[in-house]
Amino acid sequence: MKVNVTYNGSFELLAAQIEERVKAAVAAGAETVAENARSVCPVDTGTLRDSIAVSQNGTSAEISANTDYAAYVEFGTSKSAAQPYLVPSLLGNENAVLSAIAAAITG
Repeated sequence: MKVNVTYNGSFELLAAQIEERVKAAVAAGAETVAENARSVCPVDTGTLRDSIAVSQNGTSAEISANTDYAAYVEFGTSKSAAQPYLVPSLLGNENAVLSAIAAAITG
């Protein structure tokens, strides 16, 4: 028995399609986490809440709060209790984000 196998390059196309779907899933997941963080963020003036942003680089995304005091609110200080908003938002949406990425990979 003889079997001929010919590669036509379609794996590269499939890989590119998967990468684009994963990028989209990561972006959507990061925005979900950021939206949740904005909704639970303690508000005095709204500056901290409004500073929560998403930046994406390929298949990675970063959610950040861009004020000088963001970490003090999240983790607390010796004079004020922690009021976490970023970490709980990530942990609370972890399964949804991972499921979206898995769905992007499996099609």
